Amino acid sequence: MNQFLIGTMTFYFGFVIFLMVFMFFRRKARVKNKEVRTSHFKAYIGESPEDLVVIQNHFTNQFQIPVVYMIACVLTISQDKASVLTSILGAIFILSRMLHSYIHLGKNNVLHRAYAYFVGCLCVLGLLMVNLI
Repeated sequence: MNQFLIGTMTFYFGFVIFLMVFMFFRRKARVKNKEVRTSHFKAYIGESPEDLVVIQNHFTNQFQIPVVYMIACVLTISQDKASVLTSILGAIFILSRMLHSYIHLGKNNVLHRAYAYFVGCLCVLGLLMVNLI
């Protein structure tokens, strides 16, 4: 079970790297099309196209509740409390984050995005509760 949680964490790190590369190429395209100047990225002063703001905000989101998820996983593994339940919670968390990304970077329906976020939060809460018991 420990390996599964470690696998979900590793997969998530890869997912964040994918988002970073995605954001880079999105920015590069906007600079190439002269919609944004490279100097804009020094201090983010001035207007930025909405899709760049969305991807930047989404990338920043990866360092909020997912960090708590990583801490919960490390606690679970270090306390040798990994189980089928924690593995399921970890898998659902990862799926909820991927769904959240799909929604946020796609149609960006705020209500659907909130549901995906909430499911992920419940999974993290579950992992933390396992560690308190």
